[in-house]
Amino acid sequence: MIENVKDDINILETDLYTVTSGGHWFNATSSTVEEYVPGLLDKHSFDKLLSKAVLWINSTDSISLLLYFILVFTTNTIVAAVAAILFYFWWFFYKSAFVNLLFMPLINILNKDITQLLIAAVALSFLGINENYTGLLIGVIYLFLFKVGLLRLLLNKIMQGRMKNRLPLNDKVFKMVLIRYAMYEDIAPPEVEKLDKHVQNAIMKNRLNRKK
Repeated sequence: MIENVKDDINILETDLYTVTSGGHWFNATSSTVEEYVPGLLDKHSFDKLLSKAVLWINSTDSISLLLYFILVFTTNTIVAAVAAILFYFWWFFYKSAFVNLLFMPLINILNKDITQLLIAAVALSFLGINENYTGLLIGVIYLFLFKVGLLRLLLNKIMQGRMKNRLPLNDKVFKMVLIRYAMYEDIAPPEVEKLDKHVQNAIMKNRLNRKK
């Protein structure tokens, strides 16, 4: 089943998993949400909930890029580069703990192509004018890595083989989105905890199907 979501996100949903056109894989479906958080889909569509998770996942790229362009004008270029990449890795692994519905509109703006390209164009131009060619080169590299999402995709690939008995990072974010909305709608958050076991079972089934 393919559906359109906000920001032109396409969803492919099967019985065991959901994957977006941006390469975001979730071991949960609309049926999963309805089963473990009954009533939530009556108030918020699966499309909307999933799009919020995707927004937060993509914030790893947009916030890190913005951080670099801020720091490169306020501190040493190398310090800015190191700080941005360290933040990238930290946020990549721990972003689920900071899911906040109030910040979603801001994250949505930061994630937009026009916003990132505009910020990059202005920042890179000033770096060139100031003859900070090291900062300019790093900025171009980071723009390529973060804007396209190559680094995130590479880390996701690496982590797939290292989190066999743990909840995948994307599913952690989606779980926290469900918890936040469940709390907002006064639906018992403990029900969401049951998603952990379901996701693990879905992962095992997916692996078995691939081996056949």
